[in-house]
Amino acid sequence: MPRPPRPPCVWILATVALAGCDRQAPPGEESARPTGAPAAVGSPTLPDELTPKPGASSAASAAPAADAGPPAPAAAEHTGPWFVVTSPAAAVYPTREFDQKAKLGYVRSGGKIAVKDKPVPGKSCSSGWLEVVSGGWVCSNLGTTDLNHPQVKFAIKQPDWQEVLPYPYARNAKNGTPLYRSVPSRDQMHKYEPYLAEAKAKRAKEAKEREAKERDEPESEKSDDTRAASLPADPTLSDQDGGAPPVAAPDAGLDPWWQRDDAKDKLHEITLNKLKEDSDDILAQRMVTGFYIAVDKTFSWNGRTWYKSTKGLIAPADRFWLTAGAKFKGIELDGTTAQLPVGWVYGGRKTAPSYEIDLDTKKTKPAKAIEVFTAILLTGREEDVGGARYSETRDGTWVKNIHIRVTRPGPAPKDLKPGERWVDVNLGEQTLVVYQGDKPVYATLISSGKKSAVKDKDHATPTGQWRMREKHVTTTMDGDGSAAGDLPYSIEDVPYVLYFHNSYALHGAFWHRNFGVQMSHGCVNLAPLDAKWVFSNTDPPLPPGWHGAWSSAERPGSLVVIHD
Repeated sequence: MPRPPRPPCVWILATVALAGCDRQAPPGEESARPTGAPAAVGSPTLPDELTPKPGASSAASAAPAADAGPPAPAAAEHTGPWFVVTSPAAAVYPTREFDQKAKLGYVRSGGKIAVKDKPVPGKSCSSGWLEVVSGGWVCSNLGTTDLNHPQVKFAIKQPDWQEVLPYPYARNAKNGTPLYRSVPSRDQMHKYEPYLAEAKAKRAKEAKEREAKERDEPESEKSDDTRAASLPADPTLSDQDGGAPPVAAPDAGLDPWWQRDDAKDKLHEITLNKLKEDSDDILAQRMVTGFYIAVDKTFSWNGRTWYKSTKGLIAPADRFWLTAGAKFKGIELDGTTAQLPVGWVYGGRKTAPSYEIDLDTKKTKPAKAIEVFTAILLTGREEDVGGARYSETRDGTWVKNIHIRVTRPGPAPKDLKPGERWVDVNLGEQTLVVYQGDKPVYATLISSGKKSAVKDKDHATPTGQWRMREKHVTTTMDGDGSAAGDLPYSIEDVPYVLYFHNSYALHGAFWHRNFGVQMSHGCVNLAPLDAKWVFSNTDPPLPPGWHGAWSSAERPGSLVVIHD
């Protein structure tokens, strides 16, 4: 699929204040490679205890792929072969040929899907095509049906659907943190991480040894350069006269950007390409404070703890901290005890007061405090009292409208099919309601794009009606920013992503908890649990084991309506 335009749409805390919703090219585009071919670039060299041994077999070999997606009875009852992807990703096609425009979806490394019988010959797939039980075909070159194969055991960990977030996520705390292609040796750590105490001590020791050697070396054995450096410069001679120029102080401008004193003030000058300028066989790139990685494995080596990311790169854990997504979750609506309208206390406050109101005298009396993000069932009745607008709750008390966000969905789409799921997003109230036909079934808070009177900084979420175009359990979002002063950003494996228009999407956000407030660069941010619910209950469907799926005429995506 072509890379869409770049309207950014996510928000990052601290140094990376505003970020975007651009993304890497969708996975599953890899051309087929023969089974056993070298791993893709970025596949790390691991310590011996983490390296697959030839002929290794274990009942645990298939375990990493066992939790590849939501459980499905059909998949659980499958008694035929299972196919585990050992390449970075494998696309699923409707026919036995690589037709990118017709692609149904893809399975990521480690993903396990039910297939039928044996491979069938087809175009451009030397080992043959396997028919997928849930529909479509996958090239068998991209994985194996041998669940004891070493590459199965060491494939990427699959998303954990039982947790708030599909992976553990770690936030980079320092500018210049390296991402390694392989686990570095001690000398390599000292080279790429000169700030380490051990690296500093080593350099100090080497400097003292050099000084001692030069001091003890007989004058007759010193080189001309050494003798010249020890003599004072003749101030009457210029360089052209042959005199030795005075030794200049080190030029701070020659230091890497991340070692300079003004690094924080010039982050807007840093691009993703610049972060890869000193990459080589060991170093993949540097990171900016506030970048996130998704953690596949944690291990110890050379006296340090390391993370192996889901992108196959190695990061020093002491430069990161693990982050947890908000446990806030919207409310499922049953139409009786829980129904619209619903309100939530939101914003920077921890609680908001409720009141008893005598509507005859217009006098108010404090009732109780309502905690932030508490779902408040409302009657729909509103009153103006003392210059403030109040909403009545189901228990007969009242809350000020300035303290809450209230669900105010718009009309249903005209071309809605009977019983079809669709999503209503109200930008003015920062709320989302999922419907089944004309029945609301779920409601929650969102954070949409931040508006601005300055054109380059106006990241308002577009209004309109679209169908979900594609969905990804996770996908990376990164970019350099779209306006002057924007900072670079990178978030590996943003969770539960539903693209509906260009690069605009509904997706989970674990890097902030300010739901109910405009925060993003255009996308619709949801708390992770809300994003997972919406992802799992809208179309296109995602078969077990798949990591992403595209809509089509035969499998249309759910409608999303965004309005003020």
